[in-house]
Amino acid sequence: MKHLIVILVFGSALAQAAPPRKAASKPKPRPAAVAVPPGAEKVEEGVWRARDAQGKSWIYRKTPFGIVRLPDEKPQPAPAPESSSCRVVKMDSGEAVFERDTPFGRRTWTRRLEELDSEERQALDEWKKKR
Repeated sequence: MKHLIVILVFGSALAQAAPPRKAASKPKPRPAAVAVPPGAEKVEEGVWRARDAQGKSWIYRKTPFGIVRLPDEKPQPAPAPESSSCRVVKMDSGEAVFERDTPFGRRTWTRRLEELDSEERQALDEWKKKR
């Protein structure tokens, strides 16, 4: 019995000495819900386009998580195809002589017309257009 009383007294003293628990943290404010503005142009099902007061165009898209607003960016035009890094020097009886500048100097090679890869074929087409 003495042990029980000692444990209860000692336990209550420890409970009083324990630091108080932290209060629950405040929930973070949620961002304002995005809504499709009135007068928005419907582009397709679930997609709208609208212009804000500053004149910037926005796309509003309906997703499973709500409506999202994205800047309306025009697609960039495709870059022009690069000219071939190799060039045709001459053509002889079904063979083409190519050359390319490298960091170690100029490299020259010969290829039959049936064995050309895409880069060599592009260089040959450019050479024919110039002639």
